Amino acid sequence: MKRSAGISFNGATLVLAGLLLVTFAAFLGQTMFYSKGEPREAVVAVSMLNQGNWILPVSVGADIPYKPPMLAWIIAVFGWLNGGHVTEFLSRLPSALAATAMILCVFRFYSRRTTAGLAVATAFITMTAFEVHRAATSCRVDMLLCCFTVLAILAMARHWERQPGRWQLPWTGILLMSLGVLTKGPVGMIIPCLVIGVWRLAQRDPFWHTFITLLLSGLLSLVLPALWYVAAYRQGGDEFLRLAMEENFGRFTGQMSYDSHKNGLWYYFAMLPAGMAPWTLLAIISLFAWKKFRYGILKLKWRDLVSNDPAGLLALCACVIVFLFYCVPQSKRGVYLLPMYPFLAYWMAFYMRWLAGKTTRVLKAFGWIIALLGALVPLLLLCALFGWLPETASHPAIDASLEELRMLGTRFAAPLTCCLCFLVCLSTIKVIARGDNRQIIQWTLIDVMLIYWVFSAAIQPAALNPKSDYPLAQAVADRALPGEPVYSYVDDRMLRFYQVNFYTNDGLTVLDSARVARHTPSQGLVLVARRDSAAFNRMLPADLPRRVIMRSSRRSSDLRSPVLVYRLNPMNM
Repeated sequence: MKRSAGISFNGATLVLAGLLLVTFAAFLGQTMFYSKGEPREAVVAVSMLNQGNWILPVSVGADIPYKPPMLAWIIAVFGWLNGGHVTEFLSRLPSALAATAMILCVFRFYSRRTTAGLAVATAFITMTAFEVHRAATSCRVDMLLCCFTVLAILAMARHWERQPGRWQLPWTGILLMSLGVLTKGPVGMIIPCLVIGVWRLAQRDPFWHTFITLLLSGLLSLVLPALWYVAAYRQGGDEFLRLAMEENFGRFTGQMSYDSHKNGLWYYFAMLPAGMAPWTLLAIISLFAWKKFRYGILKLKWRDLVSNDPAGLLALCACVIVFLFYCVPQSKRGVYLLPMYPFLAYWMAFYMRWLAGKTTRVLKAFGWIIALLGALVPLLLLCALFGWLPETASHPAIDASLEELRMLGTRFAAPLTCCLCFLVCLSTIKVIARGDNRQIIQWTLIDVMLIYWVFSAAIQPAALNPKSDYPLAQAVADRALPGEPVYSYVDDRMLRFYQVNFYTNDGLTVLDSARVARHTPSQGLVLVARRDSAAFNRMLPADLPRRVIMRSSRRSSDLRSPVLVYRLNPMNM
């Protein structure tokens, strides 16, 4: 490769990295925690920093982590660098960086094996698939696991491309699988080994050579995680072992002690198209042009698709294996299919290129929809940001969102992204009118990316910040006296006040019948969902004075119920 080509390739990588960081990381702090999932993960890192326990910290005074600690370790490191303070931005940053690294590696992998245009389209489609964007901007383990899974697949594929038939082990892939296991258990090793095994056998590699090398690779990838599991067992004992077995094996076999996302086989056939939005819309639109190019599709041969394209075959194997693997357990969630998306994006980019050579109508229709959406929505948002919409009686939730939008209008990010998206989408309309398929694809990819910028900078915080329990956490902190303990009671062992606990720096302690039986607290504040107040009062001794000092004006988004705050033994305070 000539030096100029190398500079161009590295330059494209840097530009893509910048766009990915803006898309995933620039607006992470705009939205507060608004559901139980994110603070439940983030508070583990808070507990690590508070307790100095990086193996198995205890949160809310009772809970040990039920997932391996990789995500919590990374968040805790970021929090330590931030003076010991964990924020929403830092909690979500590992997912954003993982998505950025994954897409960059996918781009570089396919740019060396296909055309540059196909690799760029693959990267942009992956970046703008709804499920990928949602996971990349959330404090959950799913994107981190997806990153390590996909990178392990690419690393092992690259290893066997360079050294076919040799007995050397893919040490980079082994390390990445180890990190995947430390993120969410053995599935971080199983998926890459299955994908690479099927891919190699499909290329007629010797069975026993494939089986033995992958078996050794998988076993070696478990060595580092085993060190943590042993250390965690020494701290958590049988309770940790029971929890680890249930999460790693009970979830797969459907033998968990509680219902966990149980869904039928139909579930993924609905979630996958939803997760690929808006690109699913392009596939649907193309069905209306079926009569025009159906014979072209029928003439496509297996040899043209994958037989002479090992990279395309790898994408196909990854899609099929991941989908079939997660169809087996009863526990099903859309994010489980995340490792499919980069490889599915490759085939969507391939399909777009094929469409561009057959018809203009499909790409034009899709481009028109995206461009109009990208122009009208930011225009409406700009009116809301600057208070230009007329005042009308509406639902309280709508009023709260409009108020949040007006607050965002005083900042820099939301108005800028709305203006940029509006102007670029107007320019796209001119490009579509000229009818150049290549330019239509390029501008539409950019339009979708900018729509996500608007979504992250304005739409999402306006819709979700009013749902956050942050005001409740502030109110509790204001009412707690110096040194006064703060408890929480929930009549469901699977639920907690996760948001309040995070925003009070893991300041809550679970109060339940077992703790009361050991030692009844003589004073303190207690958060209780209003629906659980009768059970709470029955649990406490009748002679223990208590008084409601606060009633929340709206429901907690964690518990879907208004909250009462009790003060125990108020006469002594």
